[in-house]
Formats: sequence, C-alpha cells, structure tokens
Amino acid sequence: MSAIQTIILKISNYTETQKIVRTFSREKGSISFITPTYVLKQKRVTLNILQITEVEYYENQRNELHKLKSVCQLNNLSSLYLDVYKMNIALLWAEVLEILLRKERKNEELHDFICYSIEYLNTATSDVANFNLFFLYRLTLYIGFKINTENYQSGTVFNISEGNFVFPSENGAGISGPNTAKAIYELCTCQLENVKDIALNRESRQVLLDIILLFFSIHLNVDLNIKSIKIIREVFL
Repeated sequence: MSAIQTIILKISNYTETQKIVRTFSREKGSISFITPTYVLKQKRVTLNILQITEVEYYENQRNELHKLKSVCQLNNLSSLYLDVYKMNIALLWAEVLEILLRKERKNEELHDFICYSIEYLNTATSDVANFNLFFLYRLTLYIGFKINTENYQSGTVFNISEGNFVFPSENGAGISGPNTAKAIYELCTCQLENVKDIALNRESRQVLLDIILLFFSIHLNVDLNIKSIKIIREVFL
C-alpha cells in the first residue's frame, strides 16, 4: 500500500458502485484510481474537482488503474464551490489540466503551483477573471514550453507558433495584435498583486483565453477544442 498527495482533476462513473478518479500527484505525477463506493460511504467522503487530498491505495502492477483504499481531504474549498463564477473557473482548470497532464510525470514545482493557485482562487475576493488568465499563462513555465518574454517591446505582436514576440513585419503563423501581445506579456511577467491592474474587458479575456488554449494545443499536441471547455468558456467570461 502507498500514500501520496493528489489533486483531483476528474471523477467519472465506472460501474454503478465504482468511480474512476483521475488525479495529479506530487510524488507520482499523473495517476488514476478505481474507487469502490463503499470507501466513500463508510468514510462519508465527498470527492470534488480540485480537492487536494491524501490518498492511500493499492498499486496495480498490471495496468495504470490503482485501487483506492482511503482518501483524506487536505483543503476546504467551500468558498470556491459556493461561488458560481469561481466554480466555472475551477471546471475550466480541471478540464484543461486533466488533458494537459495525462502523461505528466513527477513534477513537484508544477504540483505546488497548482495547489497554491487553487487555494488563492478559493480565498480571492476580487480580480478572479484576471487571475484565471494569470494561472493559465503561468502554467506554461512548468509544462515544457514556456512563452519567451525576453524579446517583447512596445509594438511587437505575439507569434503563437514560436511562443515569442515579433514585430508585425516579421512574418509568422498565428500572430496577435499589439494590444493583446502587451496583455500576454503582462500576464507572464507581472507580480500576483498587480494582476488587478491589467485592464481587460470581456472581449479581450475571450481572445486571451482562446490564445492560451490554442498555444497548449499546438505545443503539447493535445485537443482542447472540446465541447465541455467551449461551454465553460461561454459561461464564465
């Protein structure tokens, strides 16, 4: 039997009495469990997305689906779950992370960044929409292909295929306008306390969200153009 700390990313039904719980753990990276319903009933445990938990499980040597023995919640996300706007952001994060991290191995810095961001989202009282984008753009620092901000200058645009900034005369695929490029640069470089100072409206947030989702899709070879993400995108922005 093993014990690890995990972030719950997705919960789905397997049978009438069992569930599949997909998580990202500090010790093992991506790891999935099969969860007998009796475990949840006996312990009176309710599992929700983005919960940080300590899990005890029996390792399955034959496949990647391990048997859950017990689960203990390590954080209280009542503020997040009772706030419709925050909950929609949580749904977006969970959907994106579950896809991005399916094959992710042990990455303690990434795990800690996600945990910190979940706790911040739970307790934040303002600027949640900007923080959502801050989280998604900063996520690039930990997953193997970060946005290069070193060559940003006023008037440059964002080249999504290269993940850097260029002047409009420099041809490249998937290039934004200069205002969007400035916002991307600020999201990638500002201090957390200054996120509120980035002037963004609903339309600009939609553009910035579309860009970062496309960036992940291009550079990590994943499909984020799925129905569930589209629905969440329309709801919370």
